[in-house]
Amino acid sequence: MKLEDLRTTWKSVKPHIDSQISEDVAKGLLTKRNDVKSRLLKRAIWDGIITTICLILMALSPLWSPMKFPYWWLTVFCSTILVTNLYGARIYRSIRAINLWENSNSEILNVVVSIKKLYRNMELAIAIVLIPLFIWLSLNPFFIHTWRMFFTWGITILGFTLEYLWYRNNIKQFNNLVNWEKES
Repeated sequence: MKLEDLRTTWKSVKPHIDSQISEDVAKGLLTKRNDVKSRLLKRAIWDGIITTICLILMALSPLWSPMKFPYWWLTVFCSTILVTNLYGARIYRSIRAINLWENSNSEILNVVVSIKKLYRNMELAIAIVLIPLFIWLSLNPFFIHTWRMFFTWGITILGFTLEYLWYRNNIKQFNNLVNWEKES
């Protein structure tokens, strides 16, 4: 008798349990899917904000900086930062255009590969322009064997190390966008 009651109770509860588990799993996948894209968008926004602040500070450096950068050097440096910010806006638009609900995995993969190519080329171009600028600046007669030379080398090494770590983390986030269902 008790066994039959238990069996009928279990059969009446079982469909509700299965549907509850499916809803919980679906909600988890939905939030994970949204989180991956929103994290990338937030990173792109912060990247743009920080780059804009750096552009403003470097453009106004003759007013506050004791380093006394040459004006042609500041022009090249600030235009590089401006181009970087434009590329960042393009990357932001590309990330925003991804529709995780309607696009197939193949389409998402194609967009992510194009974003990664754009990002890699942007970082490479920045390195090709800025490293010679910093080397020239540190070996400039006004800077050589002074605190300015060592400060420039230290900031250059620190900046490119942090940029490399930022680049690796962003690429990891792009890979998470492709494999959003496997993200931990």
